[in-house]
Amino acid sequence: MSDIRTIENNTPASLSESSVNIIIDRVNETADTLYTTSKEKYERKEKLIEEAKDMSTKEKLDALDQNYDRHNQEVWQNMLIFLALIGIAAGSPTIIRNVRRLVA
Repeated sequence: MSDIRTIENNTPASLSESSVNIIIDRVNETADTLYTTSKEKYERKEKLIEEAKDMSTKEKLDALDQNYDRHNQEVWQNMLIFLALIGIAAGSPTIIRNVRRLVA
């Protein structure tokens, strides 16, 4: 015969593990979506710059550099915002303090 306490102790552990796995999957999905969206936008702008007929080579290179820098900035910005939201949702006092310092 099974001991009820053993069944009760195992159930929350498996539920919390599956909840954590679901959260991790959603975090990965969201991070991938943010990066893909930013990358697609960067590639569209890159194509427009390369096809431009009214720009010199130097202007095109400068525009591509600025576009690439903006893409990197956007990736980091998305990552920081996303991590801040996760930290706030988790309610970690340390992360909340760090986000407040970052914003201030």
